[in-house]
Amino acid sequence: MIRTRTPRRIEQAAGDRLNSKESAKPVQIARAGECLLEVEEPDLVIYRLGGVVDGAQLRALRAAEGQWNAGKPYLLVLIDISRQKGSTMDARKASTEPAQGTPFRALAVCGGSRYARVLTDLVMRAIRAITRTELRLGYFDDETSGRAWLDGQRAELEAKAR
Repeated sequence: MIRTRTPRRIEQAAGDRLNSKESAKPVQIARAGECLLEVEEPDLVIYRLGGVVDGAQLRALRAAEGQWNAGKPYLLVLIDISRQKGSTMDARKASTEPAQGTPFRALAVCGGSRYARVLTDLVMRAIRAITRTELRLGYFDDETSGRAWLDGQRAELEAKAR
């Protein structure tokens, strides 16, 4: 089952979070099977992939992300693969399709086995080759390390996006 929030509900959820004291807490904007898409204003997208990811799930999450990131000058993307069991060929194809929104991105891939990281790295190389987009990529054992690296990428991405 694929569920996403409408753009107005996405903005409302993000706005509600910004107005609260819990500004560091992610807001879930889409769910597809065992996969979740969360966002943190102003610039962080979190993909939490679980189970065997298929193309329809990934496309639904990416469409929701595209609605959320409209007009943003850059994005920081955290991809948690710690619960991912695998992916279909269609999911790998979907991941190489051009992203909606900004081309300025940094991706931190967290968790997962060595095998999962190798597959992810192959997909990321394909994305770079097909889209000819500069894409910063880092692999981390845990989310905390990935977030720290992404925070370090923010200033340079802001400068490039201007």
